Amino acid sequence: MRALPCLAVLALASTQLGGCAAAVLPLMASGAIAKRAVDTHGNDRKVIPVVTVGAGVIPPTPMPTPVAELLPDGALSAGAPEPAPETLAAAPGEDSPVPREGTGYAAMTAFVIAAMGDGKPLPGRMSALLDQRSLAALPVMETCADQRPALLMDLDPGATPFDLTDPPSPDPGLAAQLRSIRGQGVAVVWIATLPESAARDVLTIVKATGLDPLGIDRTLLLRQGETRKQQILNRAGEDWCVLAVAGDRRADFDEVFDYLRNPDGPVALALEQHIGARWFLVPLPIR
Repeated sequence: MRALPCLAVLALASTQLGGCAAAVLPLMASGAIAKRAVDTHGNDRKVIPVVTVGAGVIPPTPMPTPVAELLPDGALSAGAPEPAPETLAAAPGEDSPVPREGTGYAAMTAFVIAAMGDGKPLPGRMSALLDQRSLAALPVMETCADQRPALLMDLDPGATPFDLTDPPSPDPGLAAQLRSIRGQGVAVVWIATLPESAARDVLTIVKATGLDPLGIDRTLLLRQGETRKQQILNRAGEDWCVLAVAGDRRADFDEVFDYLRNPDGPVALALEQHIGARWFLVPLPIR
């Protein structure tokens, strides 16, 4: 899908959005609000929970210069790095991969290195985490304080928890990408919808695959009483200035993607600006 210009998104959103997300979140959790999506042939596709995000339009946020830009004819601009072969993403509201510019491990690494090398102090820097307090109005990103910079790497395949018993096979070339990122002083933090008691097993697997040969990475897993990945993301900003999040589906960045009124609508398009800049759709790091 070709992203609309920002002004067009704002104009379209202003006519379609409204309400208060905070008022409908309990209903959203109970499944009381839903609609049936219909494909282009008039067939039922699936039931999607309905929620209005914010009382207005998501404003555009400043972003670092993209690691690759397309000229009008689709050719890469001069000096832009070539996307890695695994550069895949999904169309808004979908998880099946389709080619897309600005995603993949190569783009992720280039973004993190550029962010660390731009000379800006971490305090006041925009995080890759959505500020949950802003979801009832105009969603914005969190702001970093003096936390250590980090990259969040999601291990879960789709919406399924990472399987500790499945023989692991690392993504080819990822170890070198992570080595470059750690060389910039950025921590690699692995997240999964597993209990904290599994932290040692997760790190053992990551080390055994060669993705963390020195055994210096960290984990963020479910604490007692937690059941959702969003609860992990909500805590991530306490200890880390999250520069980027890598996952194989959009809900790995924030669960708001699972509750959009229209997965192809203006809110989805506004959030889409972060794909390839802070949010990176990537293959599974460990299969």
